[in-house]
Amino acid sequence: MLAQIADEREGPPEPIVGVDRPVQVAPFVATRMSRFAGNLLLLPVRAGILARLETMPTEPMRRAWMEVDCRALRANYTAIAQRIPAGCRMLPMVKADAYGTGAGLAVRALGPLDPYGFGVATLDEAVRVREDGWDGRVVVFTPTLPADLEALLAAGFEPVVGSPAALATCAAAARARGAGLPVHLEIDTGMGRFGIPWDEVARVAPRVAAILGEGGATLASTFTHFHSAEADEAATREQWRRLGESIGALRAAGVDPGLCHAANSAAAMEYSGVAGDLVRPGVWLYGAEVVDRRPAPVAHVRARVLEVRDVKPGSTVSYGATWTAPGRARLATLGIGYADGLRRCLTGRGRALIHGRSVPTRGVITMDSTVVDVTGRDDVEPGDVATVLGRDGEAEITPEELADACGTIAYEILTGWSSRIPRIAIDGDV
Repeated sequence: MLAQIADEREGPPEPIVGVDRPVQVAPFVATRMSRFAGNLLLLPVRAGILARLETMPTEPMRRAWMEVDCRALRANYTAIAQRIPAGCRMLPMVKADAYGTGAGLAVRALGPLDPYGFGVATLDEAVRVREDGWDGRVVVFTPTLPADLEALLAAGFEPVVGSPAALATCAAAARARGAGLPVHLEIDTGMGRFGIPWDEVARVAPRVAAILGEGGATLASTFTHFHSAEADEAATREQWRRLGESIGALRAAGVDPGLCHAANSAAAMEYSGVAGDLVRPGVWLYGAEVVDRRPAPVAHVRARVLEVRDVKPGSTVSYGATWTAPGRARLATLGIGYADGLRRCLTGRGRALIHGRSVPTRGVITMDSTVVDVTGRDDVEPGDVATVLGRDGEAEITPEELADACGTIAYEILTGWSSRIPRIAIDGDV
């Protein structure tokens, strides 16, 4: 196929030569081609393709993109909010670019729902949340490096601390600035990652009380992290008991622990009595299943059909020639590959949806493109849209399907889409 950039001009469509037949380029395509020169491929087209492209709600000449259904995101948030006790607040996690769906979109979609704040993993993520227009509470959940502490304080973010030493450092820095600092104290009840071990809290509680008594820092909350809420109710309730015991030890030492929280998406959806004052929903908000509860799908990853070709028996596909056509076949090449986040491990076991129907991948998924088998499909044309995650009509490819095929978890599938895939809101009001 000939790749060619059309000049922007007014007037009737100009014929393009050099392909297997002349094709016409409408003026709106020429305009977009000129605007995005270097990113676009001029596709051979047939009747009706240009009209479909022109009326698409997303950027019509993208090779691949993610549509983020902000209405579904809000519906998932509301579904969790309706399951927790009255007075319990929501702290949605938007770390890892809102689990791959775009933190800016998530903040703008959920901010009007009055969350307690937003949770992130790093200072850089907190800065981006602020840049996206949120001026409320932002909690940074991984330990803050000493080099980042001054920037965190200056921006008004709230750190998590997991030891008396870290608490003392934050309190001293806040006193030096002459400002109070809300901090969140993590208790390790079994995760074994961060926090004061629960069975040591009674011993260190007087030290925590002394540090807080020096001023600078106050406890906004005391919390833990469930390690198996999706699978082990007994372990989850034991962790909750350990957190309660730890909070009791803090109070006995004269420490106000602030809010109490532990529940992630699974615990908030599945278990009563562990919500505390605050829940921290994450992956379920963004469309991944937890405890056999299906949320509304949020992320829909699309790719353009770049080429359709009929091949002879014995024709091979992709690196290593790992697939050979057993007979005459029709193949479509999609403008998405593993550099975009479509996992190479889906080779030989992945699929896409085109016009609501499933088509299997053929050959190795490459860095920038993927081949699918559309044999017997006369309705597939260059410029059509393929879905590799999410819904197309009544058909759907879920994060769990991709995770099962790759031997991983839905979290990794959602967070694995690269920055080469633009995130586009399809709700229209964020």
